[in-house]
Amino acid sequence: MNPLVGLACLLLSLPLARGADGPVISVAEIPAPTQAAGASGPSLTMSPDGVAWLTWLEKTGATTTLRFSTFDPAAKAWTAPRPIAGGPDWFVNWADFPALTAGPNGHATAVWFVNNPAPAAPAATAGHDHHGPGYRAFLSQTRDAGRTWSPPAPLTRESDSVEFVSLATLADGRVLAAWLDGRGRQTGGKEQQLFARILGARDPDTLVDASVCDCCQTALTAFPDGTALLSYRARRAGELRDIHVTRFRGAAWDEPRSLNSDDWRIAGCPVNGPQLASDGGRVAAAWFTAADSDPRVLASFSSDAGGRFLMPLRLTEKKVLGRVSTLLLHDGAILVSFVDEEGALTLRRVTPEFAAAQTVRLSPPAAGRSKGFPRLALLRDYVGGKEPAQLLATFTLEGTPGLKTVLVTVPESELLEFEKNCDCAPTAEQLQGFPIRGSILSVEHAAGTLRVNHYEVPGIFAQGTREFIVSAETLARAGEPGRQFLGRVEKRQGVWWLFDVRMIASAPK
Repeated sequence: MNPLVGLACLLLSLPLARGADGPVISVAEIPAPTQAAGASGPSLTMSPDGVAWLTWLEKTGATTTLRFSTFDPAAKAWTAPRPIAGGPDWFVNWADFPALTAGPNGHATAVWFVNNPAPAAPAATAGHDHHGPGYRAFLSQTRDAGRTWSPPAPLTRESDSVEFVSLATLADGRVLAAWLDGRGRQTGGKEQQLFARILGARDPDTLVDASVCDCCQTALTAFPDGTALLSYRARRAGELRDIHVTRFRGAAWDEPRSLNSDDWRIAGCPVNGPQLASDGGRVAAAWFTAADSDPRVLASFSSDAGGRFLMPLRLTEKKVLGRVSTLLLHDGAILVSFVDEEGALTLRRVTPEFAAAQTVRLSPPAAGRSKGFPRLALLRDYVGGKEPAQLLATFTLEGTPGLKTVLVTVPESELLEFEKNCDCAPTAEQLQGFPIRGSILSVEHAAGTLRVNHYEVPGIFAQGTREFIVSAETLARAGEPGRQFLGRVEKRQGVWWLFDVRMIASAPK
């Protein structure tokens, strides 16, 4: 255990911008699992069963090691760091750092980067002009919560130019990877491309977009129906570099489309990718743009798994550096972090009604500038009632060794009531599950289920026929087949339940 764990936490609380009388988002510094001078590239990931994983790189001499730690919510402390993999000649970079996705039951996949050997003679083409001979991605997997890891293996055997990888664990347990790929440049092409694949599958890599920004991060988020949404910065004619999205539907990708028409034209890569977060089929997106010479952070929201996004909300008034991260609470509130022009790491909350609300600083006021790309993870969601939401943030600071991690407490119920000037925070029952509409096909009393025909629940179920477990009370009042209903669905111990069922009055004959 790191000896700093026993130190007192530094509590940094700032008032609401609208007045000191309102509730506050509090920020407590948690001693990080490493203070090594060579630590860099931290990232955070949450597993479906609520385990927070922190990964980072440590360089000692010619050797770089990828390490991880998990967070103990009861002790409010990180576990002792453990290695995933290590070796010489790894690619270590402030913007392109290792990725990890965590599934249930201790399953996780980590990806890192290793430099390609220098060519014996000058390359015949422009090739990897921005990174010399380029670098590749390797992966390792664990099925026992990190006690053992599989031998390193290439993420793909089709390309030796793999950068800015994002990972997502799909609902069926498969791991989806997407990345920027320079294979086309080796044969004279000028554009960086976007490829994807299911790890371990025999299928070839899939070309998702033939022209993307050279070095902006990609972002993936997975949905309960087995699909996923990918966001990235595309590169179009006239050096247009707006954010695009595309949906993975289990085996194929939708045609990419612009998330919003920022119309940012820049003859170079801004090294500022988008970030996604999802809850069921609802999605929050955050990104940086400097269109019209106006650097700013924008956020948007989709209620249908990325099919349509709201007109973006501006979250910054002054110039910013960007480097965003985002989370989505179950009540619809969005949390976005970004680095301002002075290098301070800032968090801003967006209300469920999609209005910019409280702003709080995450990095200590007297600290140096934030470097790299800070990351967030939702440790405890807001599910109604008075319990607050909690999130973790990780970042590094110029002139300060090691990592920084903070625990952020969001008193969501108090914020909602303060904003609406009423005692009206939703109960746990009101926020439970996801809404659904359909009609009853049959009542299966022996099995305790209803067989229904339902409309699409984006990101949860496609439109169709499904059987749900229901309570005895719901069975008793289900009524005759053909009756329409409104209800909510929720997965409980791996099985879908239908509850809060309300019959829709039949039209008079």
